[in-house]
Amino acid sequence: MPITQAAKVLKVGLTVLKKKCREFGIPRWPHRKMKSLQSLVQNVQELGKEDGEMGEEKIRNAIKILEEQRNLMEKMPGMQLAEKTKKLRQACFKANYKRRRHLNSSALSSSSSNPIFSIKLARNINL
Repeated sequence: MPITQAAKVLKVGLTVLKKKCREFGIPRWPHRKMKSLQSLVQNVQELGKEDGEMGEEKIRNAIKILEEQRNLMEKMPGMQLAEKTKKLRQACFKANYKRRRHLNSSALSSSSSNPIFSIKLARNINL
């Protein structure tokens, strides 16, 4: 939950909550990182549905690792994301951007969809 919502639930001011977080070793509120990991898991799962059998084991392993990182972040909120996770997130953003761009251009030219984008993303899953 966002820090402003957490402060309201705890019935304390935002500044007080931030000061207490810093006292307990939480330099930044981890809501956006947690949400990013959650959406990354969903993106990888969607990729697995699109690709079918291709790289299914790889995708299962990637999801398992992402869930482990999410659990670790719940225990240690100040933890940074691993470089491989950042690269996977970037690859998902890029594939989604290309897919949207392709869908927009194919809607104009009414051509068939291209599965190459999901194949390239599957190659980037090397957690």
